Amino acid sequence: MKKILLLLSVALSLSVSAQNAVGDWMIHTSFVGNDVKSVVEAQNWVYYLSGGNLFRLDGSTQENEALSIINDLSDMGISRTYYNCDNDYLVVVYNNSNIDIIESNGNVVNMPEVKDAVLTTSKSINDVTFAPGLMYLATDFGYVVVDDDKFVVKESHIYGEAFSSVAQMGDVLLLSTADAFYYGRADEFHDQLSSFETTRLHNNCRFRVINDSTFFCLTGWTYHVIMSMDEDDNVSYKEYTMLEAPTTDLQATDNGYLLNVPSLGKCFLSDENGDNLEPFDTEGELCSSRPGGDKTIWAAGPNGLHELNSDTYYLPNALSFGTPFWMTYNQSSDKLYVCSTAANGIVRVTSPSAVNVYDGVKWENVTPPGAPTTGSYWIDFLPDDPSTYLLGTWRSGLLKVVNNEIVLTYDTKNSPIAQNWSMHPITTIDRNGNVWVVQSYENPDHPVMVLPAAKVKQNQVTAEDWIMPSIAGLNTGHTQRGVILSTRRSNYDIKLFSDGDFEMPLVIWNSANEISTNPQQVVYNRLSDQDGESVSWTNIICLTEDLSGNVWMGTSEGICMFNPSQAFAPNFSVIRPKVPRNDGTGLADRLMDGIQVNGIAVDGANRKWIATQSSGLFLVSADGTQIINKFNSSNSPLATNTVYKVCCNPNSNSVYITTPSGLYEYFSDSSPAEPNYSNIYAYPNPVRPENGSNVTIVGLMDNSLVKIADASGNVLAQLKSTGGMVTWDCCDQFGHEVKSGVYMVLCSRANGNSEAVVTKIAVIK
Repeated sequence: MKKILLLLSVALSLSVSAQNAVGDWMIHTSFVGNDVKSVVEAQNWVYYLSGGNLFRLDGSTQENEALSIINDLSDMGISRTYYNCDNDYLVVVYNNSNIDIIESNGNVVNMPEVKDAVLTTSKSINDVTFAPGLMYLATDFGYVVVDDDKFVVKESHIYGEAFSSVAQMGDVLLLSTADAFYYGRADEFHDQLSSFETTRLHNNCRFRVINDSTFFCLTGWTYHVIMSMDEDDNVSYKEYTMLEAPTTDLQATDNGYLLNVPSLGKCFLSDENGDNLEPFDTEGELCSSRPGGDKTIWAAGPNGLHELNSDTYYLPNALSFGTPFWMTYNQSSDKLYVCSTAANGIVRVTSPSAVNVYDGVKWENVTPPGAPTTGSYWIDFLPDDPSTYLLGTWRSGLLKVVNNEIVLTYDTKNSPIAQNWSMHPITTIDRNGNVWVVQSYENPDHPVMVLPAAKVKQNQVTAEDWIMPSIAGLNTGHTQRGVILSTRRSNYDIKLFSDGDFEMPLVIWNSANEISTNPQQVVYNRLSDQDGESVSWTNIICLTEDLSGNVWMGTSEGICMFNPSQAFAPNFSVIRPKVPRNDGTGLADRLMDGIQVNGIAVDGANRKWIATQSSGLFLVSADGTQIINKFNSSNSPLATNTVYKVCCNPNSNSVYITTPSGLYEYFSDSSPAEPNYSNIYAYPNPVRPENGSNVTIVGLMDNSLVKIADASGNVLAQLKSTGGMVTWDCCDQFGHEVKSGVYMVLCSRANGNSEAVVTKIAVIK
């Protein structure tokens, strides 16, 4: 007992940090307020769907959370949700036709049968309806009947025709396609579509059954239909136009039905027969009110979720836009900046301008008021002012943003930037604070423009304040795909640029820490590698400087690296790293050979994180000769193998990844190295190995030798840090789990000098 109390007292005295473990993933969802698809008040939660992401508010705790593949769900990319109010479960339908059922207790049941079906036709699920004990799935190939007691497929009807909706109304089964309306007896098995009868009714109708003879038909307009069938199965029906507008979502309430009609900016309440519509204004928000509830009407829109007519909003901790692309990390403020993009060589569509900030806990929308609605590009911070950045845009020039406010626009009025259909400037800020702007295709007379650092700090400039160096090789191509890099790690002030268009060159010039009108420069249409072989490209897509001052270039055909200071010398060559096969042949393969590289980031150990167009995310060694890890849709939460960009947090082990399905965060085994051992801590601490926890030790100096010793000074394990981090599995050098106790962490540089106890770890079993 005394031993346990001693361990607990030591544990309480140690620093406890609730951080993510190495190897964990986090999905940063997007809440797009003008893209709310549904709101559902269930018994315990209010669910709302926006931007393909599902959120829910806990009715008892008011906790607002995002559901994803990391915590509850089975997949990514939600198309629709449907609620069974009688049995209190939510049906989540994904774009790939996977299905999750969220039961009333929060338990999730996955139904992958439609997704996994072997068919040559589309398997899209177009609608879901409910009947006692049954769920009907209208699909692009026919319809599926599900037993909703066990959530298993009961019947599959493959007709080779797409159905808009299938529903059971009493003893009658209703089916709608793009061309026809079908009906038949629900208690018969219809192996062919021809076994159904047809009648004249609206096509592409979504059915919502009111009773055994009445249903809503939701199409371009909203109809109320009363249908009857005699003993000879002859059908007659009466149809009433309820609204000359589409109802996007219809739900049952205590006394009738709630119709969401966002095109009119209204919702409507009907009586139990579906008649006598009473409108109320929602300004386009979607609404829900659960049968058996307290008659509260919940609504969701641009400001989040709230009770209708209440100003108390529940806004998810999420991105405010659905197309994260560009990322940069403001090391001084310790915040990640994420923005949208215009059409480029990777993404073909232009997104509205948006800038979001993440401080490691909370997301904030910091899109500057008055920012143009066209897509924005990469942002670059002034080296000595973490509150000021430049934002390149389409058609609106270059914006200077201070404390999230636009204070100046560089355009045709105050700069040599030319005005045309795109007017997109590619920019970089060098180590001295000078702003370099390239506008090659649009501005052939002076494609390079420089605003000196002293002028950048001013809030008023003229065109005469700019300097225009003469740089050859820049007056062709289109700058929508352009990339520019100003070196900051090396002793050389070198600029590298490519407009990224078809087979356009790599242009390099040496600024020599000054703004020269005729700097040393060179143009490469192709390069040679270490073996004397030609290196060519269709498009140059990214340029990244590593911690050693080497530049890594990603192209549509692969990757190469070089020292930029050597680019001006005769017989300049690049290195295409080779990864040994280790199969006894002595052969090696070029790193990323034939793979389009969209982005490259460098972590605290100088390792490279490589984003690819179709092969996922790679982590390679500092020199690129070893593939340490690779992540794709088969072995990670990534929903796609297309990765847009990757960004490493220079202050921690977080790696951020943008993809077509959103923004991810991965917690790697490397963090930036520290100059000394004064800021070391371990987490989790105390640790309980039976829970599968490893201990992460951070704040180390680079290449540290870490020893784990017991209270008697016996060394049980020796580890070597990656950058400023190392992990311990709570085992000794023979792989045996250590006993409960307090263990000392001793650290030294790799040469063994200056060994000292830097922290302690409590192991409790």
